[in-house]
Amino acid sequence: MTSPDQDIDTPSRHPGPTPPSPAHEARDGAHLDPAATSELAADATREHTPWRRLDKRMLFIQPLQAVGQFLPVILIVILAGSTRDNAPWWSNAFIVVVPIVIGIWSWATTSYRITDEQLTLRQGLLQRKTLTARLDRVRTVDVTASLLQRLVGVAGVKIGTGSETPFTLAGLASDDAHALRAELLHVARERRLPGGGAEPGVSPSAVARAPADVSPADAEVELAAFSPSWLRFAPFSLTGLITVLAAGGFLAQFVDDLGERVLESDAGHAVTDYVLGLTLTGMIVQGTVLGVVVLLVASLVGYVLRYWGYRLTRHARGTLGVQRGLLTTREITIEEQRLRGVAVERPLLLRLVDGARADALVTGLSGGDSGNSSSSDMLVPPAPRAEVVRITDEVLHDDRPLQAPLRQHGPAAHRRRYLRAFQAAVLLGAPAAVAIWWFELMPALYAVPVLLLVTAPLIAEARYRSLGHTLTARHLVSRSGLFPERTEVVLTSAIIGWNITETFFQRRVGLVTLTATIAAGDDSVEVYDLPLADAEALVRAATPGLAEQFMTPAAS
Repeated sequence: MTSPDQDIDTPSRHPGPTPPSPAHEARDGAHLDPAATSELAADATREHTPWRRLDKRMLFIQPLQAVGQFLPVILIVILAGSTRDNAPWWSNAFIVVVPIVIGIWSWATTSYRITDEQLTLRQGLLQRKTLTARLDRVRTVDVTASLLQRLVGVAGVKIGTGSETPFTLAGLASDDAHALRAELLHVARERRLPGGGAEPGVSPSAVARAPADVSPADAEVELAAFSPSWLRFAPFSLTGLITVLAAGGFLAQFVDDLGERVLESDAGHAVTDYVLGLTLTGMIVQGTVLGVVVLLVASLVGYVLRYWGYRLTRHARGTLGVQRGLLTTREITIEEQRLRGVAVERPLLLRLVDGARADALVTGLSGGDSGNSSSSDMLVPPAPRAEVVRITDEVLHDDRPLQAPLRQHGPAAHRRRYLRAFQAAVLLGAPAAVAIWWFELMPALYAVPVLLLVTAPLIAEARYRSLGHTLTARHLVSRSGLFPERTEVVLTSAIIGWNITETFFQRRVGLVTLTATIAAGDDSVEVYDLPLADAEALVRAATPGLAEQFMTPAAS
């Protein structure tokens, strides 16, 4: 712990909360009531808590990162300058110096302070930005380290507080980053639950599993770990496509200059001559094979980079930890008391190989704190469905909601699936058939609209079979969709409201969409095409007394 008179440039080896000064508290509270004394003590603590900077090793990392961000511009300027004999030498050096200055500037204008009540982050010089949040608002703490950061022993910390902008400390010493993560979540839980009780929407068993004082040396319980056999699911996920698009977007910045040089090289001429010598059929076949191979390799590379070393653990303090990544490692910590449920997705390609993936529904996440597979809500990467179900059962602890049989939504919902499938087939197939006839294209292309009509009933039946819901002892389960199929499990105690909506076509057949609102960022659980009477019965059974005063019998 640093002393109160420590200079701002001196890094702290333990950047945790700083206790208040008893002398200052006694002096200011002599003639004040306890509430005013507490407020003055908190102000005194903030005044005497020094501002800290990021680790000094970031003076090396941040300029390199800035150069990497400006790399396309740097290469273009250097290549363009090399074609001019009269270009001054400093014209190329200038474009390299500017990112370095920006990186150093970023380190020099970033400071943070953590007291026993709140955390504050200041950034910028010309345009000053200050973020402040109470410690009891801390939801998640992510520790991320790129390959360069791992080599020099630092890590970045992102603190999610439920606001649109998370607190981001770009670089602390690795030991300090992990200590800060444990300390923030521990202090945040104690601030919210001073008496050890449960907050709304949290089961008493979750509080019992989170003791107030546990030694950091206590071992974690491993719930799941990466298996090399999971690599077979990489080609059936979107990691390959995302990797190819990212690489294509990066290379597209050099197409104008580098593309010409590549085509003018001996290898470029050889490839061009080979392609021009192929027949149309040969070009299609070999192009397809090449595309499949590229996607396959990119899928494996992307999957390994993102998910290698994956571990899901439960700590005795009541937190779940997710670790993953090969070059850039990421360690995510989620309070179990903030876990409202899970969502299991099965995209079409993953369903073909009986795979799935799972995300967490965590209260208080929004904006940059949640949203996709690379965000802090990922629980299980693409893996065997049975393994995903087992892991989510371990996370949810009880009543195994994912294994409960679902209730189907009746003949009206069944007919609606067929109607919508044929409508989509006609809307897509009819313009295609007209275009083929009008432009006198190959008659074989008529197979496209025919294929849409033939597959429509198959898609309708599959969508209806994936539609359903059930209510277990503690969870609401809803499944819907086909591209992808999504199963959402939410604690009924976490439901804070209901919405019943119906379109014009739903109203004609007596169906509604029931939406359960939960305090988990922008998340909600929807039950589609449910008969109105069943929707009202589900609301009453899941949350007795919550919405009955606003409901009338379906018959009226």
